[in-house]
Amino acid sequence: MRITKVTTRTGDKGKTGLATGEKVFKSDKIISALGDVDELSSIIGVCALNCKDDDTKKFLHKIQNNLFDIGGQISLNSFENSIINEKMITDLDKQIDALNSELDPLQEFILPSGDSFSSNIHVARSVTRRAERTTVDLFSDTLEENPVIMYLNRLSDYFFVLSRYVLLKNGITEQPWIPKKD
Repeated sequence: MRITKVTTRTGDKGKTGLATGEKVFKSDKIISALGDVDELSSIIGVCALNCKDDDTKKFLHKIQNNLFDIGGQISLNSFENSIINEKMITDLDKQIDALNSELDPLQEFILPSGDSFSSNIHVARSVTRRAERTTVDLFSDTLEENPVIMYLNRLSDYFFVLSRYVLLKNGITEQPWIPKKD
């Protein structure tokens, strides 16, 4: 699909079109899910801008491309012949395993902090969780083996592990949560 004109004025009355041709209100659950996925892609762009590792940057761009595919899948409102496939999820699993293999096990909760890249990765993680929640709400009747839900769930795990890995590689100590003492 090519966009030849950005301003169409078709949304001026509060509705927008889906990939199926159906018109829905911009407040519809499907548009909320699409908006959260779009916001996620945007924050990943900020993360990639601050990323010093070329391989990680390439993987972040791959994730952004996958999120465009996920947006298309959500807009179709169907998971028959899904373009979201097992390989996309497996790629995340492999990245998580590779990064995690160099990390010490967590002893306590950690605060989202460190450096600019790691902190923005935590923002991406929390936006991923929101996108996952809105997508779960949208597809609550088709959660079994839903590839979009599976991908988003794994993606937030990837971001958490990536943030820890970056701190380790940059010699930055993780900030533990300090529980309130009575």
